[in-house]
Amino acid sequence: MIRTTLLRSAIVIAVGVGTASLLSGCFAPPAPVVVETPKPEPDFGAIGGESPIPIETGTPVEPVEPDSSGFVSVYDDLGVVVVSVPEAWDDVDGEGFTTDAGQDWAFVAAAEDLDGYLERWDVAGVEVGATSVSDVDAATLDAQLQGLLDSISQGYAECETVVADAQPYADPFFTGYESLYEDCGTTGTVAFAITASNSDGTQVVFVRGQITTAYDVEEVYSAITGSFDTSIGRGQTRN
Repeated sequence: MIRTTLLRSAIVIAVGVGTASLLSGCFAPPAPVVVETPKPEPDFGAIGGESPIPIETGTPVEPVEPDSSGFVSVYDDLGVVVVSVPEAWDDVDGEGFTTDAGQDWAFVAAAEDLDGYLERWDVAGVEVGATSVSDVDAATLDAQLQGLLDSISQGYAECETVVADAQPYADPFFTGYESLYEDCGTTGTVAFAITASNSDGTQVVFVRGQITTAYDVEEVYSAITGSFDTSIGRGQTRN
């Protein structure tokens, strides 16, 4: 079952609803009509203020080597978003997207196979996006982060175990919310989603991914959450 499409496709491509009708024979009753339900898609329209800021104006992040061997850093096409992933996640897409409201998002996805990651639970991968925001008070931004987390987590409804639901997330550079899931699909895959803002509330970032049992889940999760960065996040403190 296809979980979702690429995040940006929710913005630039309209998802249609198709139907298929099957007949098992001339004298048999028609089979039930199969309806292809639109997949849950993130709603990015609520993020940001009244005047969207082009992400292209951001300063590229400083290139860094991953802390652990067996991992590599992957970047979006603009060089303003980075995350460390296992070397095997070498199918990378760094094309950003723009919402209908004109909000630019820098975006990178990396997986063993991106099509497989987006369609099945037995392929590991991650997606990271960031956008600049302005003229948003703290309470409004907090509500937007929770709404975005709920939106990007819809695809995890198939997971059997909810370990954490919109729990507070904080590291030295970003604060927001996180949801964690286990037993996704039939292969014991772990999934997670994070939405957060930097310390001065001028940028929003989301992280969404799934880790299969083929990996050390804690090691990969720690590598991702300890490395996702934007040009005005962790990179501010690097020398």
